[in-house]
Amino acid sequence: MPTPPPRLTSPAALAAAAVLAGVGLQAVLPGAALYLAGAGLLAAVAVAVFRPRPPAPAPTPLRLLESAVVHARDALVILEPHPRPGRGRAVVYANEAFCRLTGYSRDEVLGRSLHFLRGPESDPQTLDAIRAALDEQRSLRVELRNYRKDGTEFWVDLNLVPIPDPAGGPSYWAIIQRDVTDRKAAEAAVRSANQLLRSIIDAFPGIINAKDAAGRYLVMNRFQADLLGVPPEEAVGKTPADFLGPGYAEAAEARDREVLAAGRAVQFEEVYPPGPGGRPLVTTKAPLGPETGAAGVVCVSSDVSALKAAQDALRRSEALFRGIFEGTSAGVTLTDPSGRFVACNPAFAALVGRSIDEVLTLTPADLTHPDDWAVQEPLYDEARAGIRDRHRIHKRYFRPDGSVVWVELSYAAVRGPGGEYEYGLGVSVDVTDRKRLEEHLLQSHKLEAVGQMAGGVAHDFNNILTAILGKLALIDLPAGDPNRPHLAAVEQAAARAADLTGKLLGYARKNQLVSAPVHPGDAFAEAVGLIGHALGPRVRVDVRVADDCGPVRADPTLLSQVLLNLCLNARDAMPDGGTLTLAADAVEVTEEEAAGLPGEARAGRFVRLRVADTGCGMTDEVRARIFEPFFTTKGVGKGTGLGLPMAHGIVKQHRGWVTCESAPGAGTRLDLYLPPADPAPARRSVFRPAAPPPPPEGSRTPFPIPLPGPQVPEPAAGRRTVLVVDDEEMILDVARAVLEPAGYGVLTAADGVEAVEVFERAHAGIDLVVLDVTMPRLSGRDAFRRLVEIDPGARVLFSTGYSADEIAELNGALGLLGKPYRPHELLAAVQGALAGTPARAAG
Repeated sequence: MPTPPPRLTSPAALAAAAVLAGVGLQAVLPGAALYLAGAGLLAAVAVAVFRPRPPAPAPTPLRLLESAVVHARDALVILEPHPRPGRGRAVVYANEAFCRLTGYSRDEVLGRSLHFLRGPESDPQTLDAIRAALDEQRSLRVELRNYRKDGTEFWVDLNLVPIPDPAGGPSYWAIIQRDVTDRKAAEAAVRSANQLLRSIIDAFPGIINAKDAAGRYLVMNRFQADLLGVPPEEAVGKTPADFLGPGYAEAAEARDREVLAAGRAVQFEEVYPPGPGGRPLVTTKAPLGPETGAAGVVCVSSDVSALKAAQDALRRSEALFRGIFEGTSAGVTLTDPSGRFVACNPAFAALVGRSIDEVLTLTPADLTHPDDWAVQEPLYDEARAGIRDRHRIHKRYFRPDGSVVWVELSYAAVRGPGGEYEYGLGVSVDVTDRKRLEEHLLQSHKLEAVGQMAGGVAHDFNNILTAILGKLALIDLPAGDPNRPHLAAVEQAAARAADLTGKLLGYARKNQLVSAPVHPGDAFAEAVGLIGHALGPRVRVDVRVADDCGPVRADPTLLSQVLLNLCLNARDAMPDGGTLTLAADAVEVTEEEAAGLPGEARAGRFVRLRVADTGCGMTDEVRARIFEPFFTTKGVGKGTGLGLPMAHGIVKQHRGWVTCESAPGAGTRLDLYLPPADPAPARRSVFRPAAPPPPPEGSRTPFPIPLPGPQVPEPAAGRRTVLVVDDEEMILDVARAVLEPAGYGVLTAADGVEAVEVFERAHAGIDLVVLDVTMPRLSGRDAFRRLVEIDPGARVLFSTGYSADEIAELNGALGLLGKPYRPHELLAAVQGALAGTPARAAG
């Protein structure tokens, strides 16, 4: 006969039986399993529920198990096998752990269904799965959010186990619940940390990624993913070879091995993605430590394995964030809702010239220029209020030494699960050098605009001065006339005005150039010879010309003017005496050097002329304005403010540039970079500003070559007719008054349109056209083309106060008569243009 099953004398014994029969702990208490073996087990369970008996006098394995269930840490309840109408399955047993977990007493639980544990956030799908398992009489394990008696929520790992009866149906249901609230909180912390990390790396305007020791991507930010054309999440677990091929992958793996072997950061340049269309990048790679290596940690434990795994994941996430945060070259900061810095990386601390500890005692307002903070503060307020999430601005940070650094700030709001503002993430990139270049470009544009205005003013001045000087030259007063001194004074004033106009043209780079090879030694000797008497005995002149320094190709007269102006400025900067240094050498300018020089600078070989003094020097503010027209630090009546602008314009017209170095009390050094001449002949060139060497064979000779005095040349045999075209009536009057007494017939036109009309009617009898370049309606250039169309043999002499560059491409012109000109210069130019040609017959 089989041994009859023991009587289960309490609900706890029933629960113990449920544990053994349904949960499978027979291996723990094998003796109890033997006692409960056999077909009578289920009947014994049912009898124990409704007819409890006195406990057995001696402890048995079942009693021990009953005690373990009562005092277990996991919550355990026994439910009826079938639901009651409208009530569900009632609880017939609940252990102490269940009461502690839920806050309900056993009396409040027994006889009720477990629906009272549900709440607003209990997952409907999980509840449906539990109902389905009950209906289908099968086991189930799920995680469920429940609610305690006081309304607080908690998470459980729930095991639903049917206790079968002899017929195979459920006699009861056992529900074992383990509290996993701490693990769920740890998992939420991991998700929050990952969200913060993702926000940080996606806000960075460059590539950020992390790979394990096998070269697989652990994380890739949106910037890089967009370059590769993939979603960031799809990149995880893949290698560079999956996106860019084996060639790039091998190079990337070699670089990774170098970083891991060195144990330190390595920086290099690359084009990414490689090939056409890639972007040039400066990349920093650094080892992130063992916590972010190739292995996932596997832990086997009885109670806290899931929690430990979550904690390990959190530590790895924090280590990854810290490596990215501290390794990037851009300045990264986090601010709390009050606006105070709560974190910053070393790059930001270096950017603002402070330690990290100092930064964490400050706010952005403490470091930002007040004008920029006035722009940024409303944007911060909008981010905190949820109106905007991102903004990008240019701003200035102050350093402790008073210097200013310009940055491009990319700002993003980091929000919590409910959209609440938690942090402000700032990424600051130093753009100080770029700002400086932009300011140089703006200054260059401003000077260019002023130069155009100065050129226009000089053009009008030249027209007026031509008329004034012409009229003055036509006045013939007796030797004893008391008005002769007054007339001479007026002519002297007009000459000074002409000199001033020449300086304006020099600034506007519209001088007439007559270029020739000029050796720096000759130019220096000429300048010293002209200014030597004005330097005084306390100024020592030191001239140095390098042996390998060849000639420059320049207009000798204009180069002389430049050197004289610079020497005079140097003298004025040394009222107590000093040393004036004139030096020249040949230099090779590289592309890298040219990038840091003024906008006109370019790579190549140049001759550098240096004018340096040991005088009072200049502040940075003054030095920034020295090439502005009419800017001067000299007293009233001691300077026009055009000397340096004129020198600057002339050098630029020669396709060169000027640099200036100066500091208060340290003197000033001006370097002129000029293109070298073609290979020079064996002997050195001669510098004669008053009479420059003739131009190369075959080139046009500008008219006039100034005559020694106001002689009036005789016209050639036969009456000649000259058409004078100018938009200034006074100049036309002077031309008639000068040319007609000299035997020339004179026709006049007030602009290009009128000139074409007159020439079309009478070109057969016109021997020469004196044509102004700048006129309304139709310019001299366009009028010239029309005249040549009418008569290909037309003889045209241009007249302008600007440079010959304006007519350089016009073939067939006889030359250029520069304004302002005197009557004898006009006659010389006309005579030279008509020399050796027969008179035309009048129409």
